[in-house]
Amino acid sequence: MLQLALLLMGANFVRKSAPVLAIMGVLWSGLGVIVFMDGLEGMRYFPFHVFGLILLAESLVTLFLAGSASGAKKSVFYFKGGIFCFIAVLILSGRESSNLLLAILFGFAFFITGLFVMASAWVVRYDRWRQVFFSGVAQLIFALFLFLPYPTHHHGTISQFVGMIMILGGIQCIPLAYRAFKMRDGVTLSAMMAPPGLIPVIALPAAIARAEGSLIVHIWTPEGSAANSPVPRPVFNRYIAAVDVHGVISTGHAALEMPPELYISLYPAADIDRSPAEFFNTLKAIQENNVPGLYQKSYISEAAGWCESDRKIVFSDFNAQALQQFWESYRQLVIYNLTWRNCSSSVAYGLEAALEGVISRHGGWWRFLKLFFMPELWIAAQLRKRATTMAWTPGLMLDYARALHALVHPVRHSWFTRWRQRDKSPL
Repeated sequence: MLQLALLLMGANFVRKSAPVLAIMGVLWSGLGVIVFMDGLEGMRYFPFHVFGLILLAESLVTLFLAGSASGAKKSVFYFKGGIFCFIAVLILSGRESSNLLLAILFGFAFFITGLFVMASAWVVRYDRWRQVFFSGVAQLIFALFLFLPYPTHHHGTISQFVGMIMILGGIQCIPLAYRAFKMRDGVTLSAMMAPPGLIPVIALPAAIARAEGSLIVHIWTPEGSAANSPVPRPVFNRYIAAVDVHGVISTGHAALEMPPELYISLYPAADIDRSPAEFFNTLKAIQENNVPGLYQKSYISEAAGWCESDRKIVFSDFNAQALQQFWESYRQLVIYNLTWRNCSSSVAYGLEAALEGVISRHGGWWRFLKLFFMPELWIAAQLRKRATTMAWTPGLMLDYARALHALVHPVRHSWFTRWRQRDKSPL
């Protein structure tokens, strides 16, 4: 979440705020250690009921806003709000059995996340995959500790869980602040957040001018681009591929358009072998899996040769110059990789380049802090984390673009109006 919030605020804000971020990281992680030790020693100085009330209020607000959400965001809001509400009720109940249930719930979450991180790192083999793999091992160890909190008891579960989250958050903040302090003028955060070697370092002017026109994210969903009616498999069809009644596979597509000149749409120049025997080898983000790529000329020509995109997300506030410079550098390398350099990842990193610093024009620290109270930031961060540990897909790109659109173009009316004016757009 922190990386994405800093990206939207821009490199200039980050460089100026680097000392404050470092101090906040040290203090936050130090406070996390105190909270964690409180759970280990069983002193229970941590204000459980206050935390439970805050969590309950957060869950009710999230559930309230879920009624006005659309697409996958509605499901995420209901899931997040429901889980937070359940946890808050367990905390406020104060029963010993509630502490055991919380330990099982938190431990299960860390256990599943750790397994996913380990599996994705082992299969995809992206840069620094060993480091990520061992971070998954650490999550499994912490999950086992929550299940069997020797030598403590389950009544310290909340303090241990909250303290660990605070420690990790503070630790992540410190290296970010150091890298920000060392950043040269003109270096972009979007290039630093992308996989190493994917985006060349580009220089940008200090001032960010608002672009004229629009920026359009085109998504061909697997279901929408299938030639025939696909077999109903909701999650698989949305995020991976759709298979029709004749066995034809459709994986969808993503493109980014800034009319009238710029169009980012990457294809492999020749079909990739997707046979079951080569499936796991194809998923590896290694140089051997790079194939020649092909950039489409324009949306009009691509739609004429295939079909119209069935989802469009339009941005009116973006940095056209940053996007243009990103594209001039990115297009020099005409290769395609199914995992780390495909159509959706090209759109994701191009969109991040275009949105870097757009929020800094509307305020400083106050706007930065307000971002953390927007559920869409949490959604966007989770989507980006899942995509970068496995692969960007058109389905993930669609949800990511929608979440970023809500952050860059927030709704200006009240929650009650948002709940009444429900979005009627299709999934």
